[in-house]
Amino acid sequence: GRTGSYEKIFEKGQQTAIEELKQRAGKLDADAVIGIEIDTGTINVDNKGVLLLITASGTAVKLR
Repeated sequence: GRTGSYEKIFEKGQQTAIEELKQRAGKLDADAVIGIEIDTGTINVDNKGVLLLITASGTAVKLR
């Protein structure tokens, strides 16, 4: 099944990751980021919880 609270956490994490890509591209004087790929995963920390991992990658480009 789907859990609304987890979906919201993943969605917020993905938005944050994309914003970070935009900021990093801006520091490189790029105009856009293309080929964005987002991966999600978890790491069991202990018996009480997990660590949520969200990674985003892409290519910063400068338009002519």
